[in-house]
Amino acid sequence: MIPAASRHDAESLVALAVMLADEAGLEAVSVRVLAARAGLPVHLLYRQVRNRAGLHAAMAEHVIAERTPRPATRPDDPRAHLRRLAHEEWAMYRRHPWLLMILATDRPPTGPAVLAMVDRVVAVLAEAGLDPADAFRVYLVLSGYVQGMALLIDRDPDGADRGAESRAWRSATRRWLEATGSLQRRPWLSAAGRTGPGTDLDAWFEFGLDRMLAGLLP
Repeated sequence: MIPAASRHDAESLVALAVMLADEAGLEAVSVRVLAARAGLPVHLLYRQVRNRAGLHAAMAEHVIAERTPRPATRPDDPRAHLRRLAHEEWAMYRRHPWLLMILATDRPPTGPAVLAMVDRVVAVLAEAGLDPADAFRVYLVLSGYVQGMALLIDRDPDGADRGAESRAWRSATRRWLEATGSLQRRPWLSAAGRTGPGTDLDAWFEFGLDRMLAGLLP
């Protein structure tokens, strides 16, 4: 944790912004809020951070660079290597759910850490024999799966209250489905009622990842 006004270099300010997003969500982070938390005049902060979009891009770089794997023995099996990389991306969204809002867009940031994250996946696919264009397409499929599942992660910092609201919604929805006969006509709905993202999301992720990886490489 960074004390509010202890350091004013760009790296420390970005780390403080990440901490604020973890506490209150991405919507709560702005240049003005960051300036107030750091004890700086806004005009001084703009010397370090151009605007909100630039701040968000710097936050993504900070988080991704922080989780960049250290040199280690790579799995010989391309699927095992892709699984590890998918788990690394999943872990970032688990730790920082707001990161999805920055990366899962048609105009994501393209800083060194973001590009290196893509490079690692594309390199595995290229070594497996895919040409560059197909390797990038497969990356989009795999990352799209990870990001799609990450939409189910609770992005409300107040997880306890959100969890209670979600359980109440599921209970009310189940009663309505039973009353309308929809539950009885659809066995999958009945089965779905016995699981939920709050307790089973990681298992859901693994279930889909197994099947996704089985089809991505020849």
